[in-house]
Amino acid sequence: MRKITFVFAFFTAVINAQTFPNPYCGITEPDEVVVEEITSISFNNVVINNINDTDVLIDFTATSVPVASGQTYSLKVYGNTQGNFDTNIVAFIDWNNNGVLNDAGEIYEVGTLTNSTGTDGIFVAMDIPVPTTANNATTRIRITKTYTDEESVAVINPCAISFSPFGFGEFPGYGQALDFILNVNTLSNPAFDAQSLSIYPVPAKNSLTITYKSAIGSLHIYNQLGQEVHKKTGLGPETTVDVSNLAVGVYILKLFNEKEAKTFKIFKE
Repeated sequence: MRKITFVFAFFTAVINAQTFPNPYCGITEPDEVVVEEITSISFNNVVINNINDTDVLIDFTATSVPVASGQTYSLKVYGNTQGNFDTNIVAFIDWNNNGVLNDAGEIYEVGTLTNSTGTDGIFVAMDIPVPTTANNATTRIRITKTYTDEESVAVINPCAISFSPFGFGEFPGYGQALDFILNVNTLSNPAFDAQSLSIYPVPAKNSLTITYKSAIGSLHIYNQLGQEVHKKTGLGPETTVDVSNLAVGVYILKLFNEKEAKTFKIFKE
């Protein structure tokens, strides 16, 4: 009986260890935070739209954004400030995959979002370079949105939505946090030779053909939510992709080989 109890406890612990946001921190005192939502995020042409205005920490880890080391990508964040107020937007990226979001070089103060409904086109933006030392793996990015003003400064902390009113300590504040995934590929030369690359037809209906001067390696197709909808690996210099089962719309095509990477928009009719 003891052995059964031990095994059950062990598996329970394993299951719990894998639940979101593990292995990363949650938001401290979430019940004391007043939620003011992040409404949309755009990173490397992948758009995340959020309508959850009740939870403090939002799980979008099913969304994976492909990036390459040594490259720079634009991050845009939209959010509801609940009136003519300021909110501090910060991105935390675990480049070294150690389960900590605020090591040196992993904190990006994107900017201050002011007087926005979150759907009026107002945003803050920042170009974020992927370090050449970033691990070649999937990793976590967290965006925090925290109320701030001159007398109640937002605290920069991936594990809290808090501010310091009149300098009297740190207290739960107003805002929200959102997690998603970056898929980092380490590449020595990030530029495809455009003169040697051909993608046709555009728009595509049933199939898409790609030719290049050397082996392509692999291709990945993502929808506008950042979800991978097609993948092919071990490719030579020419390949044909069946896109007949894809819905009509715009997709992101990523091509990789051992030295190069390139992103394209493709259209399915």
